[in-house]
Amino acid sequence: MNQPRALVEALAAAASRFSPDERKEKLRLLDELAECPIPQPDLLLRFHETLCFLQAYPDDRAVLARVDRALEGFQARVEGLGVAARRELHDSGVAGTTLDYPFGFPMTRRLASRFPQDVEVAWRKFEGAEQIDEALSFLVAHAEDDALSEGGFGWRKWLAVAKGGRRLSDLQVLMELVEQAQLPEATRDWLFESLELPIQWKLRGASRTRAKLPWPRPFFHRDGVKRAGFSFVREVTRQLPSIRRAPLALAQTLIESARSALATRLRELHAFSHPNPDDVLIAEPGRGLHIALIGLLPKFRLPLEGYYAFYVLKNGVPVSYGGGWQLFGSLELGLNIFESFRQGESAFIFSQVLRVYRQMLGMRTVVMDPYQLGRDNPEALRSGAFYFYHRLGFRPRDRAVLRLSERELAKIARNPSYRSPLPVLRRLAEAEMYLTLPGGSREPEKRLRASQVSALVTQHIAREFAGDRRAAVRQATTRVARALGVRGWRTWPEDERRAFERLSLVAALIPDLERWPPDERRALAGVLRAKGGRSEGPYTRLLDADARLKRSLRALVGGPR
Repeated sequence: MNQPRALVEALAAAASRFSPDERKEKLRLLDELAECPIPQPDLLLRFHETLCFLQAYPDDRAVLARVDRALEGFQARVEGLGVAARRELHDSGVAGTTLDYPFGFPMTRRLASRFPQDVEVAWRKFEGAEQIDEALSFLVAHAEDDALSEGGFGWRKWLAVAKGGRRLSDLQVLMELVEQAQLPEATRDWLFESLELPIQWKLRGASRTRAKLPWPRPFFHRDGVKRAGFSFVREVTRQLPSIRRAPLALAQTLIESARSALATRLRELHAFSHPNPDDVLIAEPGRGLHIALIGLLPKFRLPLEGYYAFYVLKNGVPVSYGGGWQLFGSLELGLNIFESFRQGESAFIFSQVLRVYRQMLGMRTVVMDPYQLGRDNPEALRSGAFYFYHRLGFRPRDRAVLRLSERELAKIARNPSYRSPLPVLRRLAEAEMYLTLPGGSREPEKRLRASQVSALVTQHIAREFAGDRRAAVRQATTRVARALGVRGWRTWPEDERRAFERLSLVAALIPDLERWPPDERRALAGVLRAKGGRSEGPYTRLLDADARLKRSLRALVGGPR
């Protein structure tokens, strides 16, 4: 083994071990590697991932200082590679490399605005000539259309002409055209995304390498990482010192950090594309963790469920993200621990994320979707996600999956080196897993689901209004406003009016709404209005507390179709 490889592999092996001797070894290896060229791209990437881990999980200030210096100079290492070697780091998210991904409109607009010299369409990878022809014909003035029709000079030349001598990139021309069309936001985003433009980004500013936010009081892991020795449920239900609303400047910093953390990993999240800076809540549960819940702008909120994304920093380093959507006390959650940090405190971090959701929204059941376990998700499948959640107390309720899991766990008990083969893991990922907290249902698989209510709305519109959705909304708002005694709802703020209109279609399903007691009608009016409020947390709690609404919807779902 050559010297650079031996040093990098030794550092990677020592990274997640913590003792005085391991600390000294890390310092020695970091000092030697600081002077050691690493010409192999695969080895340089391994070094990078180890440095990222150590930045989040430092032994002490001396280790952290060396890691910070190594990452600060990492772009120079990348730029010192040959062209072929740099090409092997494409899509890695490392400083000094490039990536391309078909980002949606909000992310592309952000990148083009913040990094105008570094972002362009990778036309060599684009395969949608027919789609872009059609899209441009839809967006341009009618008098321009002949240039794009059959026999015209085509969309590539049209883009050059549309620059009009201005120093614009092709992407800037396209973004200008889409924005000036003044389409409804949802239509605009759909149109842009349908083009599947490969957006190329040269990482000379943001990158995974420079993702750390300023962190004046780092937590040092002198006693190692917290992987075991704690009760997961006890942590989830333990009271937090506080959850506070982030000041606007901090909220915007966290949102930008979250967007960059995902974009440099070729990912996007709806909540980070349409975040509400006025609805960012932060908690600091200890061990260098900073957990942010990020709400959606009111017009982009889910129809019935309350939703918050989460974003986790450890010592200022992004280590995890995901989202949770709650309906009547059941929280469905998507979790991702970034790969570089999975040898750290994954279970503890997850417990603290749920702890924040529990204190904020009061859920009593946590649901993990089959995708999180590995269905149509090779990454989760390979990582053995089913067993990760099982160790924390999550259990399947599907009888076939439960029996299979019991057989597999018995095999592991007899032979600790046994690993479930991929076909078995796929079968284990076919059903939800549940964590029942105090007050939670014993039959969470029978919970009321938003999709069931949504199907009832569709059925109601089809049967009662022959598919005329505008007529259905008019009738629903009129009837619900009269029944709930909120005839002045049209004077409410825009977001609250929109929420009332949207949820009226749900409330209008209830046949005896007019006969509800006055206090229950007032409570439902409060729920509908809160959906459009500044923060979605109060709505989620009000909805959870509305037992009459829950009973009524459950009866409708369980009734004749």
